[in-house]
Amino acid sequence: MKLERLEDGPGDSALSADVVIVGGGACGLTLARALSGRMRNIVVLESGEIEESDAHAELNRVVVPGCEAGADDGMQAFRARYHSVLARKWSAEVQPYGVRCRGLGGSTIAWAGKSAPFEVIDYEARDWVPLSGWPVTAAELDPHLRRAEAVLGLGPAEYGPDFWQIIGRDPPEPRLPAEDWASVFWQFSRSSLSATGIRRFGPEFLHDAPAGVKVVVGATVTEILADPDGGGVASVSATSLSGKRLSVSAPVCVLAASAVENARLLLASGYREAGGLGNRHDQVGRHLTDHIGAVLGRYGPDNAGAMATRFGFFGYRHDGRSQIAMHGLALSEQAQRDGRLLNGAVYLAEERAPDDPFSALGRLLRRRSASPMRDLSFVAQSPGRLLRGLGVKVLESGKLPDRVTRGLADTAVRYFPNSVASDVRYGKMPHKFMGARVEGICEQAPDPENRVTLSAQRDALGARLPEIRWRVGQAERHTLLQMAGRFRAAMQQAGLAVPEPADWVAAGQGDAARLTDMGHSMGTTRMAADPRHGVVDTQCQVHGVPGLYIAGGSVMPTGGHANPTLMMLALTLRLADHLIDGRLHRAAAGRGSGSGPSGAAGDSSAP
Repeated sequence: MKLERLEDGPGDSALSADVVIVGGGACGLTLARALSGRMRNIVVLESGEIEESDAHAELNRVVVPGCEAGADDGMQAFRARYHSVLARKWSAEVQPYGVRCRGLGGSTIAWAGKSAPFEVIDYEARDWVPLSGWPVTAAELDPHLRRAEAVLGLGPAEYGPDFWQIIGRDPPEPRLPAEDWASVFWQFSRSSLSATGIRRFGPEFLHDAPAGVKVVVGATVTEILADPDGGGVASVSATSLSGKRLSVSAPVCVLAASAVENARLLLASGYREAGGLGNRHDQVGRHLTDHIGAVLGRYGPDNAGAMATRFGFFGYRHDGRSQIAMHGLALSEQAQRDGRLLNGAVYLAEERAPDDPFSALGRLLRRRSASPMRDLSFVAQSPGRLLRGLGVKVLESGKLPDRVTRGLADTAVRYFPNSVASDVRYGKMPHKFMGARVEGICEQAPDPENRVTLSAQRDALGARLPEIRWRVGQAERHTLLQMAGRFRAAMQQAGLAVPEPADWVAAGQGDAARLTDMGHSMGTTRMAADPRHGVVDTQCQVHGVPGLYIAGGSVMPTGGHANPTLMMLALTLRLADHLIDGRLHRAAAGRGSGSGPSGAAGDSSAP
């Protein structure tokens, strides 16, 4: 593999490739690895550098009408607290919608590694969910899900109630009534490089770099140039922050740059089609969906510990390694059908205490403490917690032998999973907590008016900024309100502690809920068999544009309740098989006609 910075290049330059992949996130890097050895010349263009930078983070800016400077509908402060925990370069001012990271590895720079597949009902056309239904089935994607699980380093292929047996535990008693809820487990993708970390695709890719791949960082693609004769892609144009340009020509181009950027690029590449490339039916950028998150209720310190033993994190061994899974509840298929609800799930999240010593220490070090003496007292009262934090830093420092580090980390994961998971989410520091939130997450029904368009404003490279129109509808608010009530009823029926409801739940007013997007943007180039209803076909090729493919959440017609990365990688690996099969088919046809040998750079044509 070759790694280059466009900024270090000579100026305007050009490359040719068998495949050019736009975006060096989880999907782009996974696709490059899957194609390695089957295609000789693969180019990956990543807008950011190896690490995030403030200048590249500014390129994530979007325009959201109603969220201009000074405007706040009550949602932005809530989502700022939620997203800033993991996404260090993220700001609500730059991204009033969404969470994107520019750097090798994409959004896995900031993700928590939480993974689960879709349920069978998520693929179905549901008469109470407009535009639902996938043109591919769960059975078709299942083998690719197994491969995606291996890419993420997950445990066994089980995410439902049978997971208790796999990890050698009995389900907690008393059991909850099964009419409304089913146990669901989210597995976590742990790093293969760090004993205590989450899998980050950038470092993982560089550590085990595949052959035949060239990665160019600092190369922001601003336009896709279509072949005016054949209708396919002729080349893509990329620019560095200083203005150096690179053109990459390839018969196959795959956009893997996020739901926002994939749509933005198609819309900005419209010299052949007035509304944008692949946008003959005005579908590009529409149906923007996300997962909707809300706090449904809270447990105080007296009940938080007991709830954590039921709904917290569980350590287990799989293939000789310790893993972590999180237990929650998902709406049963019966509840969804009978109640005409969207798919959703609930889980618990610990709440940091006001006298948390690490928060106090951070305020002191940043000189942002409103009461330095009070914060000093918080630090002084928790020497044990500070020592534990120091231990985490020692584990991560690389000063200990790898065998010792991994042994200690695996032991912690297996026997103290709640502590390890909290440490990862909150910067790997053992914060002090005072209770637990009951959090709900639900899918969003596709709505063509939720969309990405192009603003008149431009970024530092002269490209038009994405304009986001995204609203949460009544179906999502109703589903979350129903989830809150049904969770409380199930706990009461089982004789367990009932959480204190959030104000909007107690009032029965879904419109008053403080909601957040979960940073899981999907749907803007949705898959559909009919080009009048979507942007890509069942093989993820843009309708009417041979050789132009899309990978990532933007092709997903609906979002289920599961964090989407596992599903995105399954679709990416399926796309890789399609590209490889098409190349082999053409090579066989070429040999039959007496053509030259397959494999020379530039010998492929659009699948």
